[in-house]
Amino acid sequence: MKINVVAIAKPERDCYSELCDRFSKMAKRYATLEAYDLFNAKVTKAQESGREMAQKSYADLFEPWLGRGFTIALDPLGKEPTSEKFAELLRDRHEVTFFIGGAYGHSREFLGRCDRTISLSQLTMSHKVAKVTLFEQIYRGLTINHGHPYHK
Repeated sequence: MKINVVAIAKPERDCYSELCDRFSKMAKRYATLEAYDLFNAKVTKAQESGREMAQKSYADLFEPWLGRGFTIALDPLGKEPTSEKFAELLRDRHEVTFFIGGAYGHSREFLGRCDRTISLSQLTMSHKVAKVTLFEQIYRGLTINHGHPYHK
C-alpha cells in the first residue's frame, strides 16, 4: 500500500518533520508513507491576492495528485472520524492520497473532486501540527487494520 500526504508547505527540516519521519518508518511494515510539500512563487503571489486566488493556486499544485488512488482532503468542515473509522478509510486500498491545504484551505470545488473530506479536529492547529497528527493517525489506522497492539 502507498500513502501520500501532499501539503501546501515550504519544505523544511525541523522537529515536526522528524516526527513525521518517525511515524513513516514505523509504518513501513504495513505501507509506504511519503510526505510531499508543495510551494512555489505562484502560491506566494496568490496568497497575497486573497482566498479565491490562493485556493486556485493550491488546486493547481494538487491537480496531478488527484488521480492517485483514494483521495482525502483535510478540511475543518469535514466529518471527524474515530480512529476505527479512519482505519476503514485505509483498509483494502492500493493507494491513498491526503491533501493538506494552505493558509486559505481548500475551495469547495476541490473538495468536491476528492473521494472524502475529513477533519482531524475542530481545534485550529498549525499545518505542521496537523501533519504530525495525520501521520500518527495513519500509523494508528494501519495498526488497527493489522491487529497490532499500538492502538490500545
